[in-house]
Amino acid sequence: MNTNTARRYAKALFDLAKQAKQETPIRERLEQMDRLIQTHAELLDLCRNPLYSLDEKKRILSSLGEQLGSPPLLRRFTDLLIQKNRLRELPEIAKVFGRLVDEAQGLEHVRVRVARVLSKEQEADLKRQLGTIMRRELDLIVETDASLVGGMVVYAGSRVYDGSVKGQLQGLRRELEK
Repeated sequence: MNTNTARRYAKALFDLAKQAKQETPIRERLEQMDRLIQTHAELLDLCRNPLYSLDEKKRILSSLGEQLGSPPLLRRFTDLLIQKNRLRELPEIAKVFGRLVDEAQGLEHVRVRVARVLSKEQEADLKRQLGTIMRRELDLIVETDASLVGGMVVYAGSRVYDGSVKGQLQGLRRELEK
């Protein structure tokens, strides 16, 4: 699966959905369609198996789109994926499209690894402080990793902020080895 290709398709769909003011319904139906395909072996086989004709794929997925109440834009997009033999990339396209919608709505998905379990109050305070720093609303996922010794590592999109004791010790070690 080519992430760059999936990103290009997702971005193109997002731009069209934004123009039509249909980001949320398209996201919901796209994710719903992806879940159905991933959980039903027959649909997954249809998407991956080149023995099915393009017409068969279009007919079945068009019917699925209608049953889900997919907007016409999404049905045309699905037809394009079939035509370009990119149906395999639907899961990644759905994921990237969801991130683009979240980003447009000012929501950032952030994962934080901490050395010790945080209380609900500490977690809420961390979410508030990181939200203030990033100037965004956050969807915060906190994971515990005792190997960090202390501090935390914050993953926000492609950015990584390592404020852990383990990270500082590794940095010191690299400096000393020079």
